[in-house]
Amino acid sequence: MNHAVISSFKNVETGDMQAQGESITLFDSEAAARAHFAQRASLLEMAAKVACEEEPDSGFIIWLLILRMPLAVENIDEALEDLELVLEETDAVDDPFGEFVVAYAGSRHGANGKTEYAQASALKELEAWLT
Repeated sequence: MNHAVISSFKNVETGDMQAQGESITLFDSEAAARAHFAQRASLLEMAAKVACEEEPDSGFIIWLLILRMPLAVENIDEALEDLELVLEETDAVDDPFGEFVVAYAGSRHGANGKTEYAQASALKELEAWLT
């Protein structure tokens, strides 16, 4: 069974700050996905801290999640296609990925410090990205 680690790092005003290819990574095991998730979360937290220091008036959002893929996939393109299919076929309009989310972390950074970023908001962003 495959697992995808999907992440987002964005400036609230200007958008995505990740380099191409950083937003989604595919793994053959949950253990490998969790290790990458932890490493990526640490990197994004550091990047958000630096971004806040460089642009103190801006806001930044980071989130990461591990999704258990519904079907075995060979590559990122297949994973994205399967996730789009989940969106099309699910009856759970408010939370189409709910049963597939293995882990989540999210935070908002800005002049007022760091606060949690809701999983529901991250999933809505993921849904918009996939459609």
